[in-house]
Amino acid sequence: MMMKLMIRRIIMLGMYFLVTQGYEGDGTFYGAGGNGQNGACMLAPGFNGVTTTAAINQHQYDNGGACGKCIRVTGTGSGSGMTPIIGPLYATIDNVCPECSHGDIDMGLGGDGRWKIQWDFISCDEARRGGIRHLRG
Repeated sequence: MMMKLMIRRIIMLGMYFLVTQGYEGDGTFYGAGGNGQNGACMLAPGFNGVTTTAAINQHQYDNGGACGKCIRVTGTGSGSGMTPIIGPLYATIDNVCPECSHGDIDMGLGGDGRWKIQWDFISCDEARRGGIRHLRG
């Protein structure tokens, strides 16, 4: 009985770390209005109800495997520029950012600068519930 309980706890702890795995990188902007138009993923604008779009770095683009996935982006406001990313922001991956490094996200929003961010893949249901947010959350 004790062994079963211990195994169950180990499995639950492992599942927690899989679910809460996040990424860190730089957040930048490629301008408002991307919304699936001419992006590498060739998605219809707003196809999943999440209107903000983002480009992901080449490595995590995963040969298109990231297309259509939703993300939650937060930041501390650390960085440079006039438009700090605080968040949370919710977006759909619709493009690849070839010049971005692992962990970087290029937001399909009007803004400028390079900001330290944390982000993770989330369900698109959660992204829709998060709604449209301004850069400062």
